[in-house]
Amino acid sequence: MDFIDFLREMLGITSDFAITSIVKDEDNKHIKIHLQYLNTYYEKDGKTYKLYDRTPEREWQHLNWFDYRCYLVSSLPRYISDDGKPKVIDINFAPKSKGYTHLFAFKIIEALQKVRVQNTVAELFNTSAYIVRSIMESAVEYGLEQRGEIANLKHVSLDEKAYTQGHKYATILIDSDNDYVVEMTEGRKEKNVKALFFSLNSSEEYPSLKRVNMDMWKPYMKAIKDIAPKAIIVHDKFHLFKKLSEAIDKTRRKEVKEHEQLKNQKYTVLKNQENRTEQQQKDFDKMLQDNLLTAKAWQIRENFKYLFQVSQNIELHYQMWKQDAKEKAITAINHVIETFDRNLKGIINAILTKTSSAKHENLNGKIQAVMAKARGFVNFERFRINTLFYFGKLNLTPQKFY
Repeated sequence: MDFIDFLREMLGITSDFAITSIVKDEDNKHIKIHLQYLNTYYEKDGKTYKLYDRTPEREWQHLNWFDYRCYLVSSLPRYISDDGKPKVIDINFAPKSKGYTHLFAFKIIEALQKVRVQNTVAELFNTSAYIVRSIMESAVEYGLEQRGEIANLKHVSLDEKAYTQGHKYATILIDSDNDYVVEMTEGRKEKNVKALFFSLNSSEEYPSLKRVNMDMWKPYMKAIKDIAPKAIIVHDKFHLFKKLSEAIDKTRRKEVKEHEQLKNQKYTVLKNQENRTEQQQKDFDKMLQDNLLTAKAWQIRENFKYLFQVSQNIELHYQMWKQDAKEKAITAINHVIETFDRNLKGIINAILTKTSSAKHENLNGKIQAVMAKARGFVNFERFRINTLFYFGKLNLTPQKFY
């Protein structure tokens, strides 16, 4: 095998192209490999077409040669298709209408999965952030196309995520059984949730859904009742404890005006007992001794945790917890109880099923980490592409380019 044949093989170029020249530009630190299509005809789908003319010369970025950016350069032939229109021949070494090769895209995808910072990957490969984003978008589009329609979801989590400043939200659908982001949509209204499910397989109903974990956001509940009326709605303990924790902090911020000992004690009163330092526990014991409402609010949250250990007479145990909590007369806690009362069925379902969105929240944390590295997203679509790229468990690259 001579060098040219070896180079063609390494570049992934088929034998119908010849390498006509290799030009090194020392000043701009790049190498351009010029290609020429050899045949006088073009075959596609078993038909042979006579070549019509050639397009202007264009470039495709390839993997770097040492410290040099590398480009493939060629003028591609056109042929007259069956509908009488001129079309450019398909090439095997680069995706259609893109300015980079398949191998370049594959290596970008590999790097993104490890680094997860687009600008850094762009710098490593001597390319632009625009091209990196284009590769991500094409990879996700391919992955979704290969995945196809989804119709058999059984257990899912539904949650919201603010993806930029100004309270712009996205709704994220996660397959709880397989722990991946199925899809997401902009907004968190009832119509947004319905559109989200409709996008999966153009169906307005999902009889396969058995359980949906979510917070107590009414539009989500209304949408699921229409989409899958037989599915049980679960308000899992993560969101419930979060509501009670918020009530503890509201109580502390109100009470600190009269009790200075609560100043700078936010995390002391929010932590579980086993996670406190020795000094934090001493401070908290003093709050209990002084009969502070903040300490009582903490005890109410801890008592609520006990409900998740019972398996019978759940509503009775809830009413007992509720009566004890209301006797403490803590405004923020009473507001939470009102919310719990309106959504009691979903709370009981959480206790009965012993399920939670813990995996979802863990995934949410990973999504947040990607957002932090990207310093937020300027629009929903970029947020969606990044989320599905990293957490959609998609096949991002055609097997022939592995």
